Order: sequence, then C-alpha cells, then structure tokens
Amino acid sequence: MEPNNTPPILNELFGLHDQVAAVVGGAGRIGRVLCRTLSQAGAQVALLDVDIQAARDVADQIARATSRQLLAIETDTTQPEQLEAAVAEIERSLGPPCMLVNSAQFRGQGFYSSDVESYPKSAWDRVLDVNLTGVHLACQAFARSMAAHGGGRIVNIASTYGVVSPDPRIYGDSGVNSPVSYAASKAGVIQLTRYLAVHLRERNIRVNCLVPGGVFDNQHPQFVEQYAARTPLGRMARAEDYRGAVLFMLSPASAYMTGAVVTVDGGWTVW
Repeated sequence: MEPNNTPPILNELFGLHDQVAAVVGGAGRIGRVLCRTLSQAGAQVALLDVDIQAARDVADQIARATSRQLLAIETDTTQPEQLEAAVAEIERSLGPPCMLVNSAQFRGQGFYSSDVESYPKSAWDRVLDVNLTGVHLACQAFARSMAAHGGGRIVNIASTYGVVSPDPRIYGDSGVNSPVSYAASKAGVIQLTRYLAVHLRERNIRVNCLVPGGVFDNQHPQFVEQYAARTPLGRMARAEDYRGAVLFMLSPASAYMTGAVVTVDGGWTVW
C-alpha cells in the first residue's frame, strides 16, 4: 500500500482506517459514490443491495480504481432475516461494523403520476416498506451489532421532499411528479433519525441524517432547466456533492453531533 502522506489533522478528523462500514443501496447513484469515498478514507466497506449483480459490478469498479476490495452482499432490507445474515457475514469477513449508511431509495410505479386522489395503496405500501420500514430494520440490525462492540455511527439519507413538497411546476406538462408516498417516507426517515439518536445515545451510537437535493441523471432537458432555475446555486446536484457531508457525519470530526439533519440541496429549501 502507498505511504499515507495525509496531514495528521485530516487523518485525526476524517480518517476511517480499517473501520468497517456498510452502505445499504450501495449500487445506487449516491450509494456507489459513498462506497468509494469511505473506501478511500480507509474504511473496509460492505456494499448491500437488492441487485447483487449491480453491487458486484460497483465493488469491482471501485476495487480497480482504488486497489481496495469491497464486500458485496445481496440484501433486501424489508426482510429482517436477510439483514441479520448480512450483519453476520460482515462480522465474519471484515469485522464488526461501526458505520452504517442507509442510501437506498424507491419511488415505485406511482412516480409517473401526480394524481394524488387515485394513487394506489399498493404503491404507497411498497414505497414506505422500502424507504422507511427498510431503514428502520437496517438500523435495528446494525445497532444491535454496534451496541455489542462499543458503538457506532449511522447516517440515514432522506430528501428535500421530506422537508418541503415537490414543486409540480418543474415537471411541466408531463403529468410526472414525485409521489406522495416518497415524500411521506422521507419525512419519516428524518423523524426516525431523531428518535434513534435519543434512544441509542446510551449505546454510544450516533445517528444523523442527510437531506440531499435532486441528482442529475440525464433527466429530460426541460426538467433539468426548470429544476436548476428553482435552485439558488443554479444546477442539479452531482452525487459527488454529498461525499463531504456523509464523511463528516461518520468521522471523528462530528463527535459531538447526533440527531442532526444536514441539508445539502443547492439552496432548494431556502425559498
């Protein structure tokens, strides 16, 4: 391994050397960037995703770029037994996890309809099952391991749509809107974070939340233009824009921080 020439203060504040991190939804747009970031900061990273092939592909890409191996585990976070198995595999292969990032997200079939009155219950149930219940179950499973091994840090990823309503005007005449279930689930993640921060404090587990803005992913040009016009910084986010905030919340630099909601949205929620 190459010598570490990082200034000592940066290692002291942000180094995660040989600590074990799990990223749920690690094959996603934001998740894959966070996996690479944590790996570059020195952590041993387990990438959990329901799409195991995508997870393995991301793990291989990061390994080729950084010469650091990642552990890919197929995990459906709505299934408690799969989470328990994932925690056991991480403990066996890498050691006890002391960091968890919940970055999975799901909008479901209802994403393409802005009709609140006819939004189907089946879509509502599935979105909340993944975005809220899944986060709760993952926090439970990993918190048990963290508590048994001295503590840890959890970062849950919500959304600006958990803080304010989607603005239907940015979708133009498409009829598309982010669904009501997504907004409700992400608001729930914020409050879940606060609750867990209080109730896990005596287990030496800190829990914080990131509220990100929309990430550019080759959306329709009209949507991108209108989103950017609605954003004080004048553009959609890049997934890389969230690296610093998550690294901060997982590192010693945030040692006196729990239950916080950190908004990184280009100013979307300030007006």
